[in-house]
Amino acid sequence: MTGLLAFWAIGLVALASREEPDEDNGFAIVEGDRSPFRGGSLPDGVAGTPAPRFALADARGGRVDTERLQGQPYVVTFLYVDCDDVCPLIAVELKQALEQLGSRADEVTVLAVSADPEGDTRAAVRRWLAKLRMPDNFRYLIGDAKQLQPVWRDHYAAPQPRGNPNSAHSASIWLVDRKGRWRTKFSGGVPVAPADIAHDLRLLLDESA
Repeated sequence: MTGLLAFWAIGLVALASREEPDEDNGFAIVEGDRSPFRGGSLPDGVAGTPAPRFALADARGGRVDTERLQGQPYVVTFLYVDCDDVCPLIAVELKQALEQLGSRADEVTVLAVSADPEGDTRAAVRRWLAKLRMPDNFRYLIGDAKQLQPVWRDHYAAPQPRGNPNSAHSASIWLVDRKGRWRTKFSGGVPVAPADIAHDLRLLLDESA
C-alpha cells in the first residue's frame, strides 16, 4: 500500500500542470475534441443528457434527492470506508478541488455513493468523514444493496466485493451541470489533479442556470 500511495502522490504532482484531458476509462475521448473540459468527453447519447435521478440517505442525517440539486452543479462518485488507498485519495482530491473554488465551493455538492452497503454503516461513514475532515457539502450517501443497485447500474459502476482487501469497485467522478445533465467524467482509477476538477466545476458554475 505504501508503494501505491507514493505513486499517487507523484501522479498528483505530475498532473497538477496538465492542460489536456486524461484518456477516460470506460468512455473514449473523441479525437480532435474541442471540449473546454479537462475531464473525459462523453459519447453521443450520454453527453448533455439528464443524469439519473436518485434519492438516498445521507450518513450525517437527512436525505439527498438529486432532483432538488437542480440549479447547482454537483459531483457523483462511488466510495467505501474500508478502502485504504484509492477511496480516501479520491475524497482528498475532491476536497482540494472544493477548496480551490474558494467562496464558490458552497455552490457545489459532492455526492459520494456507497459501494459497500454492508461496511458503510452510518457510524463508520461518520468516523471516516471526521477523520478526513470532509466539508458539509461532501455528502456520503448510504443504503442497502437493493437501494444502491439502481444507482450503480445507472452510473456504470460496480460495488466493492466483500472480502476483497483491494479496491476493485468503479470509482469514476461524474460532473453534472445546473440543469441536471451529465457533462464530463474523470476516471477514479488514476490520479486526478484537483485543479482539473476545480477548473471544470468553474465552467459549470459560470454557465447560466
